[in-house]
Amino acid sequence: MNALRTAHRRIKLAPEPGSFSYQTSGHPSRWSNKDLDPVPQEKKKWEWYHVGGFWIAEGFSAAQMEVPSSAVALGLNPGLAIAACFIGNLIVAIPVSANGYIGSKFGINFPVWARASFGMVGAYVAMVIRAIICVIYYGVQSSLGGNAVQAMLEAIWPSFKSWHINSLPASSAITAPGILSFSIFWIASLPFLWLSLPALRWVFMIKVVIMPFFWVALFTWGLTAAHGWGPLFSLPNTVEQTSGWTLGYAFCATITASIGANATFAVNMADITRYAHDPKRAWQTQAVALPVVITLVELLGTVLAAASQVLFGQVQWNPLAIILLWNNRAAKFFAGLLFAFANIATNVSGNSVPFANDLTGMFPGYINIRRGQVICAVLAFAICPWLIQAKATRFLAFLNGYSIFLGPLVGILMSDFFLVRKAKGFNIYNLYRPGNELYWYIGGVNPRAIAALLTGIAPLVPGLINQVNPAATAGIGRGILNFYSMCWVDGVVISGLTYYLLYLAFPFPTWIGEDPSHYVHDNTEAQHPEQFSHDSPGSGSGFSHDEKTGVARETRAI
Repeated sequence: MNALRTAHRRIKLAPEPGSFSYQTSGHPSRWSNKDLDPVPQEKKKWEWYHVGGFWIAEGFSAAQMEVPSSAVALGLNPGLAIAACFIGNLIVAIPVSANGYIGSKFGINFPVWARASFGMVGAYVAMVIRAIICVIYYGVQSSLGGNAVQAMLEAIWPSFKSWHINSLPASSAITAPGILSFSIFWIASLPFLWLSLPALRWVFMIKVVIMPFFWVALFTWGLTAAHGWGPLFSLPNTVEQTSGWTLGYAFCATITASIGANATFAVNMADITRYAHDPKRAWQTQAVALPVVITLVELLGTVLAAASQVLFGQVQWNPLAIILLWNNRAAKFFAGLLFAFANIATNVSGNSVPFANDLTGMFPGYINIRRGQVICAVLAFAICPWLIQAKATRFLAFLNGYSIFLGPLVGILMSDFFLVRKAKGFNIYNLYRPGNELYWYIGGVNPRAIAALLTGIAPLVPGLINQVNPAATAGIGRGILNFYSMCWVDGVVISGLTYYLLYLAFPFPTWIGEDPSHYVHDNTEAQHPEQFSHDSPGSGSGFSHDEKTGVARETRAI
């Protein structure tokens, strides 16, 4: 018993005296810890070029290249695949930029932001949705990283390609060299989980310097090996013959897949930009960098996929599978090395950090960012992610599948901030106080958000079932199934409008008192938590910051 108590004391995270969470509760809190507290202005070290560089670093990964190349593998013309991806990137850049602005402006991450619309308890639903997706995607990125390691090992020891090649059954969708390479990559990623997010910006800057040269090298090889643009982009549309889909359905599905590849950042970005000190530049940089950089990376993926058809007679939609076919051992090794490094940086920032934020939001008394990242890595290994990578159709189904949950989630968050609150801001202090009049709603849950979430998901479920098991939807009309092809956009619009209409029908207070400017906050409270009131949790009392005068003013509930 004493051993258990000792272990519990070591695991338990207590707020540090003087921290925001300590001042909010005065004792170990269920609602925050050091990693969940708002980031004070003096700790915001990210400049605009770090935010822009993030997209160069994040964008260059095999998973991004697979989006259009998997569409080419299903028979879509490469030109149409790129057009669909560009449209998808423009669409997803809107909520990503807005998310980045909110994170930088208020210094809060997604789990805390979600409390405003879902309620302090209801936000657990939003966190679970995102956390599951992050684990799956961490596994997918690790699987691709394993391919990169395999390319390196084959370059050093060509016999590694056939090492125990028949040891695993075909149903496992992976070979002995593949599982060993995956394990090596997974282990190599672990030290990066110990880096703080401010420190990660230097990893991103290394990618910013290296990856553009790598992009040019691969792009040049693709065009040269396939003898120019002509053979690549003159490939006909063979969607109906290849996959049985219609051309329009494949085009819309590619738009959604392109959105899906970055849809997590439509809710993740606040986790990153909370460390950026200039909100305006944070959103402006992303609005340009995301569609430009990601589309260029997807263009590279398309060129490589189409070139593989010209060179090898079959579309290789995984760029690392193409590298494994190279005979030049030096080129194979360095390409594998660069892809492995690229995937590590992408995986940490895009998947393990958001998952860790969610787990921290759910269990702040026991989980911090570092512990959450380690748990993410363990779970990602356990789900056998190489099964998702086995087929192009399965990969697209995966990207589209989780979009039916992320789309409605984004719609609610955007509707709450821009339509309901008119972009006025939040009372940061009350986002950490249970029982408050602004974000507690009914038992800590905002039923309007839950209803809007279900309303956005429900009409998309038949399409998801059809993707997984077409036989199960034999009696359902084709129209409702095709509606799923733009599932992320559908979810955003349906849930966003539903949430706003429910607010109009059943309004709730968005501020306390007569003057809403009392609740136009930046993260001043995070810098000076000792200034704020410690009235009873339900009082709604506190101090707010007047941005024009810089004067902290006391506000009390009526």
